[in-house]
Amino acid sequence: MVIIALNAMFIFRMHELFMQPGFGPYWKAFEHELHLSGYDPLTYLGVTNWDVVYQVYRHPLLSFMIWPLWVINEGLTWLLGVNCVQYLVAGLLIFCTFYSYIFLYRIHREVIELGQKDATLLTTYFFSMAYILMAAIVPDHFTISMFLLLITLYISGVCIKKRREFKWWQSAILFYITAGVTLSNGVKVFLSGFFVNLRDFFRPKYLLLAVILPAALLWGTAQWEYRTYVLPKEKARAEQKAKKAEQQKARVAQMTAEQKEQYEAKKARRDKVLQRQAAKTGKPMENYGFLKWTDISTSRWQSTYENLFGESLQFHQDYFLEDVLVHRPVFVRYNWVFSYIIEALILLFFVIGVWMGRKSRFLWLCLSGFAFDMLIHIGLGFGLNEIYIMTPHWAFVLPIATAYLFKAVQTSWLRWVVAAMTIYLLIYNGYLLTDFLLSPIKAII
Repeated sequence: MVIIALNAMFIFRMHELFMQPGFGPYWKAFEHELHLSGYDPLTYLGVTNWDVVYQVYRHPLLSFMIWPLWVINEGLTWLLGVNCVQYLVAGLLIFCTFYSYIFLYRIHREVIELGQKDATLLTTYFFSMAYILMAAIVPDHFTISMFLLLITLYISGVCIKKRREFKWWQSAILFYITAGVTLSNGVKVFLSGFFVNLRDFFRPKYLLLAVILPAALLWGTAQWEYRTYVLPKEKARAEQKAKKAEQQKARVAQMTAEQKEQYEAKKARRDKVLQRQAAKTGKPMENYGFLKWTDISTSRWQSTYENLFGESLQFHQDYFLEDVLVHRPVFVRYNWVFSYIIEALILLFFVIGVWMGRKSRFLWLCLSGFAFDMLIHIGLGFGLNEIYIMTPHWAFVLPIATAYLFKAVQTSWLRWVVAAMTIYLLIYNGYLLTDFLLSPIKAII
């Protein structure tokens, strides 16, 4: 009911803009109005007017996964005369969020073997976190990733508990789909195969069929997708850009001294904006390939307590849901010391839970995925300036680790403290989010 209510409020807030017929207003509306903490409106764009809208080497299959929604939307648009993109994407988000809840609950009940009340509490605890609530409404890929990762963890946990093998075909299918949504998530499928099968993971047959074959197939898919859909458009844009540069050069040559001065002033302002954006994204290791998305200049320590374990779990009141590439600073402080106390308690229960469950192979599997995320985000700096939007990829490790604390310490006060934190997070995050969703937006002129 909470998930449906949030999606309904988001649809109500944006439907007058996003249901307009015609391609032009969609593009303008999505780009100008949908600023939600750096989340991209690419899914809305793809379902409205299908194309390979995602970066193909990071999200190789995602454009094809939303293709059926585009087909349905084309039919509904023809029938009703309006764009139904919000309703179709909301249906997908509600499905993935609901079953993420179900599979996390099953992990607590069937894998860790908690009681029903404890499993319900810790699953609700997870869904009280700020950017888990956000992921339930934003038209991006993070909820789909969370859904697939929790399915993978559930299957792995059951295999470990029942001493079953993680079959090569299971790993191959899960890798192709999960990495097809977000490439980095494929590593977690390989980690699942390793922690379930242990030494058998390195058998030549398993490595060939479960690792090398699906990885090669996915890479081949990405290469074909790039050459077929992306490269022709890149060449056309490059030619158009060169043509415009030549035309602009000719116009500048014909300008008066006063016009040239105005042109240079405008160019200087535009360059200053680009410089501010570049400063917020940090300095990359290199300016080519995957390394262009790294960041070696942004503070790791401040990113950890203000964004990774801060904004991810509790919204900041200032610059609420603003995009770091527009107005939001990279770091925003909380107005209340209490917010930092809640953050410290969440981390304390997580750390103690890790210690209590240190002999659990399943917990080490969860921690290995978390460690991989920290390597690429905190270590390499990928997405570091807006690390909180990645929360659905890793935050479930917090309640899972806390579940081992629940299992080891059978005291009511611990449950009451976590329940109080959950209620607080639901009220605090829920109030800020619903207040934003119910606030009016300015119309596009």
